[in-house]
Amino acid sequence: MAGSLIKIDEEIVTSAVASVTLTGIDSTYDVYMVRFNNVIGTSGNNNLEVRVTESGTPNTTSNYDFAHKELDATGAFDNRAAANSDHFQVNIQVGNDPLFNEQSNGVMYIFNANNSGEYTFLTYETVFLNPFSGGLYGSQGGGVFTSASTVDGLNIFFNSGSIDSGNFVMYGLSK
Repeated sequence: MAGSLIKIDEEIVTSAVASVTLTGIDSTYDVYMVRFNNVIGTSGNNNLEVRVTESGTPNTTSNYDFAHKELDATGAFDNRAAANSDHFQVNIQVGNDPLFNEQSNGVMYIFNANNSGEYTFLTYETVFLNPFSGGLYGSQGGGVFTSASTVDGLNIFFNSGSIDSGNFVMYGLSK
């Protein structure tokens, strides 16, 4: 059935890890989807960030461009963007305060990843609780990895601290 999700990889974090790597992108599918939910960090006010992997290793070069709209339930909206970064930033200021049940949830779609003649593109939508107000917060945007290479996965991490818990799943979208 066209459009079906085929599970490729899953990581369930139950104790602190520096990052999560999901691999398995190959030429089988044109589009891949990553879903993450209940992601909590070990420290507050962290940005959830992503790098592509090549041969299972995160690429740390400055080949990441991204832009997204930040949506705040209190009515404040903002734009965030960067060119020539060493990562994609998919949301900001995720906390770890149990009083607010702070956690991050989202979905990402990856395009052209296994095509060494094309750039890899990523779109994302996230939702999380703002650590300052406890209010709902989200982002919607995308990015491009500006290196024509063979990407085989994603590495997900916080800009400081570790991932304390969360569920991460990669799917292939059947052709």
